[in-house]
Amino acid sequence: MKLTYLYHSAFLAETAESYYLFDYVKGTLPELNPAKPILVLVSHSHQDHYHPAALNLLSDMGMQRIGAVFPTDIKKTKYPRGWSLLNDTADRNSQGCQDMDVLNGHILRVYHSREYDLPWGARLKTLLSTDSGVAYLLFTSDGILFHAGDLNDWVTDDMPESERRQMTGSYRAALRALDGISVDHACLPLDPHLGAHYADGFLYFLKKVRTKRAWPMHYWDRPDIIDLFLREHPEYAAVVQRP
Repeated sequence: MKLTYLYHSAFLAETAESYYLFDYVKGTLPELNPAKPILVLVSHSHQDHYHPAALNLLSDMGMQRIGAVFPTDIKKTKYPRGWSLLNDTADRNSQGCQDMDVLNGHILRVYHSREYDLPWGARLKTLLSTDSGVAYLLFTSDGILFHAGDLNDWVTDDMPESERRQMTGSYRAALRALDGISVDHACLPLDPHLGAHYADGFLYFLKKVRTKRAWPMHYWDRPDIIDLFLREHPEYAAVVQRP
């Protein structure tokens, strides 16, 4: 699996069979093979993670087979023009879609804490976010990728102690879904807005989940936060990737 960082929380993953585009709102996409199918995955509705124009942009680029995965917090009124649901919104037990020709031009609506079949034998597991929407664990024949979306330990110094304990507990409970899994690529928030707690969630993930490559994201045009983390935790220098 080849992973390319685009901007903020946006990544493009490429396998032998397909592309997977996560949380794309802007950034320069590399040259794509228009005949290769692409699946657009959005973690939640926030404007720094979801832009309706992304799907139509891919069409304008000449991509011939495009499917999408949206969580339930994105309302149908916010869907891109011309796109419709593949599955019924009330069908919480949907098993996904294994046929790209069926998924092409449609949106697969997903709920948290479930598993979905995808084309080419890929599989998707969703985790409940500590903010909004879901995080994604993607299983492919070329590797396993975790994209946190806004699943993080969003603790700050000015939060009441009770809220801090609840946030940390919720984050750590969500990650139990990854017990026993070895992740090839993990895309994780490293947010300078959290002050002294900027790396709490990032560090806990690396301690608890076997991870070959960790990709910082959500750092708001502050890539220097990656250098700060590596100065404070040089033991992860071989794991943490710079964009």
